[in-house]
Amino acid sequence: MTDRPLHSHIKNPVILTISDGKTEFHSGCRVIDINFPNISNPESSNPISVSICERVGEIHFKNSYTAFITVRAKFKAQAENGEVGGDAKWKTCVRRFRLMPNPHMEEGSQDYFCLGKKHFMNELSNITQLRVILQQPSPVWKDFRIEELKLYRSAEMNKTPALPSWLIEDSGKSKKSDSVPNLEAISSSLQHLWALAEEVGAKQTERALGRYEVDGCYEINLLSYT
Repeated sequence: MTDRPLHSHIKNPVILTISDGKTEFHSGCRVIDINFPNISNPESSNPISVSICERVGEIHFKNSYTAFITVRAKFKAQAENGEVGGDAKWKTCVRRFRLMPNPHMEEGSQDYFCLGKKHFMNELSNITQLRVILQQPSPVWKDFRIEELKLYRSAEMNKTPALPSWLIEDSGKSKKSDSVPNLEAISSSLQHLWALAEEVGAKQTERALGRYEVDGCYEINLLSYT
């Protein structure tokens, strides 16, 4: 993708554990929180600009022994007048997307993934926070995580601008320019000149002419200047 990643703050993964003070149980689950420090002003009078600034279209990352991934987003509630306001709401956008066909096997453990619109249960627009939940139920792997996590704007923000109509439309009303000569006329003229040159070359005499002799006579004007 040619677009630059969204500016965001990705926190370090947090391992969820269950402890009773004596023993500690690892749940095989990690949580990554992503904040957006440069969110547009919620009191802005332009709801469209706010939505565009807070839209995520694709999530790119490299897997590292994570079996499943879940993505939850924190949305800002919309007031009746269209402004952003109210209590934030959490929604699940990607539910247990499988990264490894078999959590106990190596396949898919180091692959690159891209989660896009076809994977999202909800459109990731007007959001204030993302929460990525990683799961690895297999005890085979000592560690699991995702790397190179990057967020990009929606695909409609990355569309190539349309070309002007005069570049893509073939206008049948266009007229030939008068300054461009007719190629057939030029070809005919060249053939005529070539024929004349051949005719002149065929009529040349092999007899040498004198210096002052023209048609068998001497030119008086040439002789007077010697």
